[in-house]
Amino acid sequence: MNDERHPMIEAYASQLIQAPVDVVWDRVGGFDSLPRWHPGIVSSERVAHPGPGAGPLRRLTTRAGEVFLEARLEHDAHARSYAYAMLEGPLPVRDYHAKLRVTPVTATGQTFIEWSATFNPKPGHEAEALARRVRDEILTPGLTGLAHTFLPPTGRAPTPDRAWRR
Repeated sequence: MNDERHPMIEAYASQLIQAPVDVVWDRVGGFDSLPRWHPGIVSSERVAHPGPGAGPLRRLTTRAGEVFLEARLEHDAHARSYAYAMLEGPLPVRDYHAKLRVTPVTATGQTFIEWSATFNPKPGHEAEALARRVRDEILTPGLTGLAHTFLPPTGRAPTPDRAWRR
């Protein structure tokens, strides 16, 4: 519950992506798309929904073997955003809600993406440290990983014309 004694904590990350907004949204807009672009997520599985309420459920598994169960709350393809709630997971939080939003940078043809989460820490956990952990271990690496999916492959020099070997 949010009150003056226990204000909601926010973690926030943003990234500039070197690709058009529709291409970026196509990559991130699917609720099950995280394994395609988040380096810490190895799988996303749909879970049968037990009844009325929130939208689709996903079970995410991290490289470290941690499991998160999340429910999609909103999906707005026109605004290029979706929101979800973490129902279960290893983080010591309550009332975890997050939103991912993709917007065009019209002057350059690039894309601005932001990912934020609000939550309350469970008793015994320091709020600011937990906000940094969510930002530094989930949000920022995810957006950095996404940005890297749009970069050209590195470490490969262009294939030279082989005529000089003759």
